[in-house]
Amino acid sequence: MKIAITADVHLKTGQEYPERYNALKDMLGVLVREDIRTLIVAGDLFDMGSQNYALFDELCRDKKYAGIDFHVIPGNHDPGIGPKYFTSPNIRIYSEPELVTFGNEAPGFFFAPYFAGRSMGEVIAKHRDSLPDRWVLVGHGDYLSGTRDPNNYESGVYMPLGRSDIEYYNPSKVILGHIHKKMETGKVSYPGSPCGMDINETGRRSFIILDTGDLSISERIVNSDYLFFTENLLALPTSNEFEDIKNKIGSFVKSWGLSKEEVSKARIRLKVKGYTSDKKMLEAAISGSLEGFIFYNDEGAGLSEVSIFNDPERISIVERVKEKVELLGRDYGYPQEKVDLILEQALGIILKD
Repeated sequence: MKIAITADVHLKTGQEYPERYNALKDMLGVLVREDIRTLIVAGDLFDMGSQNYALFDELCRDKKYAGIDFHVIPGNHDPGIGPKYFTSPNIRIYSEPELVTFGNEAPGFFFAPYFAGRSMGEVIAKHRDSLPDRWVLVGHGDYLSGTRDPNNYESGVYMPLGRSDIEYYNPSKVILGHIHKKMETGKVSYPGSPCGMDINETGRRSFIILDTGDLSISERIVNSDYLFFTENLLALPTSNEFEDIKNKIGSFVKSWGLSKEEVSKARIRLKVKGYTSDKKMLEAAISGSLEGFIFYNDEGAGLSEVSIFNDPERISIVERVKEKVELLGRDYGYPQEKVDLILEQALGIILKD
């Protein structure tokens, strides 16, 4: 049996952020095509303060999706949702912790809704005796593994789950909402948000499919209205500076792996630092390389952190340092971010007035 799992949809009204509803509809279309009858939402189906539940209720009643069962646990953004707000028979809200089974051979699913001021371990402890040997924890909060990826949408720690909790209670799998980036570490998986909330949530969005037989997880890409990308660009005042800029832009655009249809959906934030001999030509090189793309909030390529420099002797030094640093980066397998950081620090010394 296969079960779809998502989280952090953050629905508001139909007029506010319609792309979030469109992402949900795209997910449901995948479920219909693949004949998957169960969707679990691991918290934050709705956004903070939103009580526009009627549109979601109507969506679930649509005959196209009537065969899908929606299992929703409240998150920290929608702790007040409950069964009284919904009329569609295929919606089930879990306001209290509950062990649920899907078929005879499937593991038990322990749903742990969000409770402010409590840890997930506290919630599990009260139900420990009812947990089977093979069970999946579905909750909403922070996994305190020591490699925590922050949630840009909100700061702080929410209903934490510790590594020691997993070792002690021994779930077969853990699926959590709250962190909007898809992640997997050991037994713990975050499906991530199916729709980027803002420019900080970059790249293609997705949801996951859990096979209840072997507990393997596969990914399904969501056909989002927008795809966000942020890139840092270091300008160097070399003899080939504008060609170098075009090559750098071409390289990171290629890494996005976008189809022709996806280019129009991309929203870009480009942070440019460094030095140039001509800001106008630099701007033209950037604009030409990103023709067809749209800047996030129409902010364009900001060049406020780029300075003019026209000293031929020191520019020659920059070129030689650039060659050495890039060679060093290749020899030691440094990522481009580290190479650029070394170059930026070197520029600060070489081009200092």
